Amino acid sequence: MSTKNSQPVTHVSELDGGTRFNAALVAAMGVALATLLTSLVVMNERDLTMVLSPLTTLTDTFDFYSLSVLILLVLVTLVGWLGWLRNWWISAIAGLVVTVLAGTVGYVVRLATGGAEFTGETWSAIFTEFFGLNFVFLVSGTVFTALIGPALFRRQVADMLQDVSGRVAHAGELRRFAESSRKLALVRIPAANPQDAQVTFQERAEVDRDRANEQWESYVALLDEHGWETREVPAAETMPDSVFTEDQVVVLGQVAILGRSGAASRRAELPGVRASLSETEFVTMEIEAPATLDGGDVLLAGDTVYVGASTRTNAEGIRALREIALDLGYRVVAVPIKGALHLKSVATALPDGTVIAWTPALEQPSLFGGYIEAPELLGASILPLDADTVLVSAAAPATAKLVKRLGYNVVTLDLSEFEKLEGGVTCLSARAY
Repeated sequence: MSTKNSQPVTHVSELDGGTRFNAALVAAMGVALATLLTSLVVMNERDLTMVLSPLTTLTDTFDFYSLSVLILLVLVTLVGWLGWLRNWWISAIAGLVVTVLAGTVGYVVRLATGGAEFTGETWSAIFTEFFGLNFVFLVSGTVFTALIGPALFRRQVADMLQDVSGRVAHAGELRRFAESSRKLALVRIPAANPQDAQVTFQERAEVDRDRANEQWESYVALLDEHGWETREVPAAETMPDSVFTEDQVVVLGQVAILGRSGAASRRAELPGVRASLSETEFVTMEIEAPATLDGGDVLLAGDTVYVGASTRTNAEGIRALREIALDLGYRVVAVPIKGALHLKSVATALPDGTVIAWTPALEQPSLFGGYIEAPELLGASILPLDADTVLVSAAAPATAKLVKRLGYNVVTLDLSEFEKLEGGVTCLSARAY
């Protein structure tokens, strides 16, 4: 198993840094332009004595703010490059800091070039101007960094990743597998207390820890055998659900979306996954409160992202995912589910993108368009290993037979100890390809 010194999944090594810088620059330009225009419109006052022309007063206003706006442009670019344009509230905090800094430096330079002496009164006047001439600059810079910055950053990242990679979002799963130079799977060794894992929709059964460990080792070995680079997330010995790494992250192309579990007890699992992703070239984004999103509720099939409306993923989580996925060129369809933990407990996709589903747990299976009915519940959760091979639970023989009839090679694996915990073949890894 490869856990260290592994090359990032797909694309050139310069992509992440270059993408972040260019996306940050575009976002900063948008923030700076909006801040400048707002400051000019609000603060440009016509000379009532009619001595000065409107053009002169506009020029004077522009001169007052231009240096501060230029500094703001540089600082917001730095903020974006550091990854602080992920969401509105982090961007708002960063925006307030850099706007104060830009306004202060800009005003100091103006005073210095005018020959002013910097006394205590001078510095007091500089900061007092944030309640005077620089008030509009302060408010608009902070607000636009929070609102415009993340949106432009995400849009630019999406466009650049598609341009650089040459892999458009509407490529089918077969094409994705064929064109992927590396397939990455994040896995996590089972905790010491698997019997304490949450069970929601089925009877609790005793878990054989030794057998669970053996099944997990077999699962990881199977991924390795089929060309996946398995990278182990740091162990979480006291977090019984932590083995189900799929729930913590959703990967769309080169963007890794860190979730926020609908089960509060599972949110402590996220830092380890975040740390592992920091060693890759993925651009990371995060789902923020009050939204909740479990990766097990997100199914990618061709150019469509299906997201389960479940007990673990709420409406805010669906909206947050939709905003990101649409920017990346995907279509997003929300699927209400009933009597099941996650969407991928009852619906997954074959390598060609065809959905296979256990319809009794779906309120509206027609949302999938054309789909194949799984002959058994555990057969609805399958895992494509490559373009020709599909992993099916050993507890779903009828599904294995069906998938073989469709022309795929089928591998079966006994994951019964994890199935006692409402897990399946997809839950035990977070995958990117």
